[in-house]
This record gives sequence, C-alpha cells and structure tokens, in this order.
Amino acid sequence: MTPAAPATACLERTRSAVLNLLVGVGLGIAVGGFVLGPRERGATDWPRDSARRWFLGALMGTVALSFVTRRVGSLPSVLRDPDSRAQRFFWSHLAAAALGLLAVLLGFVYGYAVEPRLEAIAPYWVAGLALGFLALPRAGDLDGFDEPMPHTPAKPTA
Repeated sequence: MTPAAPATACLERTRSAVLNLLVGVGLGIAVGGFVLGPRERGATDWPRDSARRWFLGALMGTVALSFVTRRVGSLPSVLRDPDSRAQRFFWSHLAAAALGLLAVLLGFVYGYAVEPRLEAIAPYWVAGLALGFLALPRAGDLDGFDEPMPHTPAKPTA
C-alpha cells in the first residue's frame, strides 16, 4: 500500500474534521428543538422586532465571516508555502464550518430569549447546516497542491 499524496491526505483529513463539526451542528439542532419545543414564549421581554433584527444581523455577519474565512484561507497567495499549505487549508475550512455551530447557537439563544417557534429559529439551523456543507472541501480545491503553487518560483537545488 502506497502512502497517500499530500493533497489526498489533506483533503481526507479536512473532510473528516468538517463532517465531525456537521455532526455537532446536527446535535445542536436536536438539542435546541428538544429544549425549545415545549416553550410557549421567550425568557425575556426584549422587543421582538428589534431583537429579530439584531440576531438576523449577527447571523448575516456569521455567514459572511464564514465565507471570507474559507475563501481567504484557500487563496494561492496564502497556500504558497508548501510547509504550511496543508495546515492553512485545513484550518480555514474547519473555522468556516465552526461558524455554522455559531449560527445554531445564535438561533438557540434567540429562540430561548425571544421567540421559541420553529419559523423563527429555522433560518439559523439552515444557515448552520449550509455553512458546514459549504466548508466541505472538493477535490478540485487542491488542484496543484502537491506542486509549487502558481506564481511561485521553484526552490533552487544545490
């Protein structure tokens, strides 16, 4: 059995870690549904409309931050150094997926504090799942991963 190429090993490791976070997102949704299901009203008397705006704004910020984290961490300029390439790729995708957990947590806090209805919490759950699935790396993300990145001069050999 031959060892996997660095790109394949990095892809498998990253996919595994992101899938583990997706399981966490699913568990967060299940726990949130279990805790919030029987509740009639929120635990606070925060004004519903302004709280909804603030929480949805935080959700949009989380989605944007996840997108930027994943994109910036996969730029050729960031992945130029072969010694840190796999680590940077891995952590950018894992951080983007972890922000999906944050989206689910935001939904739980909003539901518990303000409005424990499925229609109010569903956008947070959908965003959490979507961020996790979008953070899953595709094989094409690592094209040329084993060789020097484009616009990188090859290291001179002595």
